[in-house]
Amino acid sequence: MKKDISIADTEWKVMEVLWREPMLTIGEIRNRLSDTAWSDSTIKTLVRRLTQKGALKIDDTEGQFRYCPAVSETECKRKETKNLVDRIYHGSVKLLMANLVSDSNLSAEETKQLMDIIDKMDEGGQK
Repeated sequence: MKKDISIADTEWKVMEVLWREPMLTIGEIRNRLSDTAWSDSTIKTLVRRLTQKGALKIDDTEGQFRYCPAVSETECKRKETKNLVDRIYHGSVKLLMANLVSDSNLSAEETKQLMDIIDKMDEGGQK
């Protein structure tokens, strides 16, 4: 990402709306988040924080403030995953994978997909 932007859990909901549908007004964001029962001021606060962090951009060319992501969803997910691995597993992807696999009931297809990913990593010389 451009800079070290940390997105809180509640802010992720706003970002997910705008990644799916950029260039929304506050009212449109509120409508998309109607299942949260958040007040208008809560949504405005979340949007303001995300804008201050540099995660959102404002477009006011049409006379209304419209918000769009300044960072990609893929970028943010990668950063958050790296932070998780670093913080919880001390940088070990192997420990993360072992934990995920041991605590889940993977189907045969999911197991095959996981093995394919690992094989591709081995072929590319990645750790």
